[in-house]
Amino acid sequence: MNITLLLGIIALAICNAGALAPASLRLRLSPCSSNTETFLFRRKKKIDAANKIDSSPQPDDQEEDSMQLQKSRRSFLSVTAATASMLPLRSNASPDKQINLSNDDLKKIILSDIVDKSFLVSADITRSIYDESATFTDEIDVYTMDKWVKGTKALFIPSGSRVTLIGDVNVSQSEASFRFDEDLMFNIPFKPVCKLTGKVVLTRDESTGLITSYREYWDQSVNDVLKTAKFGKKP
Repeated sequence: MNITLLLGIIALAICNAGALAPASLRLRLSPCSSNTETFLFRRKKKIDAANKIDSSPQPDDQEEDSMQLQKSRRSFLSVTAATASMLPLRSNASPDKQINLSNDDLKKIILSDIVDKSFLVSADITRSIYDESATFTDEIDVYTMDKWVKGTKALFIPSGSRVTLIGDVNVSQSEASFRFDEDLMFNIPFKPVCKLTGKVVLTRDESTGLITSYREYWDQSVNDVLKTAKFGKKP
């Protein structure tokens, strides 16, 4: 998932909880509050009789407001990116790859990642069964393995989420696939939880047997997923 879904969740959380939160808290949580304050702020012109030599033109109010708004937006994005980059990367980063595993052995590892590690929300994958160039794709975007791991760990709270395997993990020489049912608790204010079902297809390299592609197929649209949001508990 990317920032589009995250911002949608944040906006939905604020809309639903706004009536219950104090006015001061709503102001602090509003993603537009700092921009609004900047937009309304006007700098007073300093008049210095001893410094009349400086007669350079001042930008008009509209241009100045636009510059302040852009600066505020850049600051917000910079802080967000810096915060995400500080989160630890806890996946198995061993360089040793498990080449040409049998279908049964690969199935056992994938089952453990799903059932024991809830890797769809924790990102605790067995990295040794993935090619380092593997791509991870959901209904929103495509990610490298490192970005998917970091983003998943930053976005979800595993202890408040639920991942259920539906049926079995099917493994062949070309791919592995399974269906899932999950509740996703987002690591943002009000801790919204969304319900989601779908399927994951893991494509294998023919020569190494390593997974080169992770692809999520959702049963619901992104908007429908957002509509299931509950706050502070699983649906």
